[in-house]
Amino acid sequence: MTVPRMTLPVSAARLWLAGAVFCAALSLPGAGVAADRLVIDYVISNSPQRSAMINIINQFSAANPDIQVVHNGYPQEQYKQDLITRLRNGQTDLAFWYAGANLREAARNKLLAPLDADTVALLKKKKFVPATIEGTRIDGEVYGFPLYYYVWGMLYRKSLFERMGLRPPATWSEFLQVCEKLKAAGITPIGLGAKSAWPAAAWFDYLNLRINGLEFHRKLLNGDAHFTDPKVHQVFDVWGGLLRKGYFFAPTMDQEIDRVLPYLYRQHVGMMLTGSFIAARFPAAIAPDMGFFSFPSYSAEMPQYEEAPMDVLVLPANSAHVEARKRFLTFLAESGATRVIAQADQTLAAQSDGATQPVLGEATNAILGKAAGLTYFFDRDARTELVTPSYEGLRQFLKPPYDADQTIRYIEDARRKSGAESR
Repeated sequence: MTVPRMTLPVSAARLWLAGAVFCAALSLPGAGVAADRLVIDYVISNSPQRSAMINIINQFSAANPDIQVVHNGYPQEQYKQDLITRLRNGQTDLAFWYAGANLREAARNKLLAPLDADTVALLKKKKFVPATIEGTRIDGEVYGFPLYYYVWGMLYRKSLFERMGLRPPATWSEFLQVCEKLKAAGITPIGLGAKSAWPAAAWFDYLNLRINGLEFHRKLLNGDAHFTDPKVHQVFDVWGGLLRKGYFFAPTMDQEIDRVLPYLYRQHVGMMLTGSFIAARFPAAIAPDMGFFSFPSYSAEMPQYEEAPMDVLVLPANSAHVEARKRFLTFLAESGATRVIAQADQTLAAQSDGATQPVLGEATNAILGKAAGLTYFFDRDARTELVTPSYEGLRQFLKPPYDADQTIRYIEDARRKSGAESR
């Protein structure tokens, strides 16, 4: 049976985050009266993802009465703040998390247990994408059960571009030309909802990757390079140039990312940088008209690096119910439940069958196919101490006069005080 402890809705901007773990209440083979227990922590979702999860939970409950599953739902920010404490205290047996620096740090601090050899072999047998398995391999062990992944890119309406004779821009000069033509037609070129800061972080990530490359980006987020580096200043200078030209839609700047979509649908906004998960929000009548392309290249000499976050389940090292969670992971792999979750929230399932594609699947696969390297996202790749000051700095930067010097000083001072140096 399943026992929900808490169900707290969160912003639709993070819809894609929760579903994977909500399946925690899914399924564990067994029979009879509940004799074992499994506690699962996750970020909760709503809408299509939740419907898919409830369906899977019902299947689990009917088939597995011998294991009591307690599932705890949290708002995203609270979850990120509290999870490490819960890992240390042994309060959870299975937890939703993100591939990236924080997962590596938790594994190296012995807070997580790796997947055992049988589970890894099962993932391979059941056609999990090899890169999703290797994405959490740390010191030879795999620490994340892969659920789904997606890519970031520029969203637009195909009919608008066709009507204006525009093509998705591949280079920076082409991008600026598209922005100018949109603006001249009375359409604000770019929409951004930065209330939660992470959509703005995508702009920083992509500009830094396109201008300075993957190696420098990783050094910066790991604390091996400083925000006072002239390379970072160039990122803010380029971004500030777009802001000062009025290319960003002011009414949604301090709202959540979903608030941009109606303006995009109505062609008041031409483009927005977002994760492909956004397709789960498309009205059915509009979905076929939505296009998606890679963030434009800034320099022909710089390889094309992309953001491709991956969500996983991790195994707390202090779990008291190791066998129950192994049965659950076995169910996930054998039932194809990750495909159901991915289809509901329009991400790419880690367990691929080659048949089901999300709405933006063709475009996302094209972006990933040309990628010279991948990152997971700012707050997944950065040292934990760096995220909060950086996000606050980005919020400040998005307000006139778009002061790069002030933003850099703020982030660097906060970084030093927090100790976000490479260790």
